[in-house]
Amino acid sequence: SRTDKGVSAARMVVSLKMLQEDDTIEKVNNVLPSDIRLQHIVRVTKNFNCQSQADARTYLYLTPTFAFSPVTEVINEGWRCGPDTITDVNNVFKHYLGVHYYHNYTSGKLPMEPSSQRYIMEFEAGQPFERQGMEWSVVRVKGQSFMLHQIRKMVGLGISIVRGHTSLKTLDEAWGMKRIDIPRAPGLGLMLDQIHYDRYNKRFAGDGVHEGLGWEGQMDVVEKFKDDFIFSDIIETEGKEKSMMTWMGDVLPLHTFTPRHFESDVHEPSPLRGASLKAKREEKEMKNANSKENQAAINVDIVDQAVVENVPA
Repeated sequence: SRTDKGVSAARMVVSLKMLQEDDTIEKVNNVLPSDIRLQHIVRVTKNFNCQSQADARTYLYLTPTFAFSPVTEVINEGWRCGPDTITDVNNVFKHYLGVHYYHNYTSGKLPMEPSSQRYIMEFEAGQPFERQGMEWSVVRVKGQSFMLHQIRKMVGLGISIVRGHTSLKTLDEAWGMKRIDIPRAPGLGLMLDQIHYDRYNKRFAGDGVHEGLGWEGQMDVVEKFKDDFIFSDIIETEGKEKSMMTWMGDVLPLHTFTPRHFESDVHEPSPLRGASLKAKREEKEMKNANSKENQAAINVDIVDQAVVENVPA
């Protein structure tokens, strides 16, 4: 499986030919950094290919729950979910289930192009939990396969609908012939959780020669690894860089969600987009004005000092 740049993987599978010894796992881990671990080795069939024989992939997206807050609220990192927030979020995410065309969720795909069709099996936000002063939720997405940026755009549009930037009508229209600019959620929270080999396991596991390709024996170790190296890094980085809060404030308001011809680059006007751009212009103008005032004050100080010392400024 391949992931977007910067995306972590918790249970990656690699297929290769090798000579196995009793202490192979220990020897390999001794030369690997602490955030890359070999967990298990399984004998597979002669022509096994870990990429082409995968049935599905599960990704996780760890997000602060303030991403689910209404657009009408002024929020900070202290925002918390209400009793129905996660239910409302999952009522939006469930519309992704099944087979749909995802040409609007990636690049280089035309409407109704067969290669843009994808099958989503699960899409659900988990119950919130607190860590380092913020509330978090893990969004689980299981699908047959995914295209570049697809999951981040699915999460991005889902958040946009939950917050009230647009409606479920946009999600339905995104399957059709029109082009819709869908916001791409920050990449920080995304990770590959597991690759599934159900058909392989059904055919070969338990035949007396081959083991099943599962993680049951390594579950506790993998979950600890996720907490120690992946989730902790995501949470710490979000606290420092505030990528989700910045995305919600600077990027999300710029999207109009207006369907247009697929070859058109013209953006329809949006009151929220216009207000956001106006606010940015005014902020820039204010910074420039303050900078000029500060420079003028410095020049006055220099002139005053020159007069006191009786030297030309």
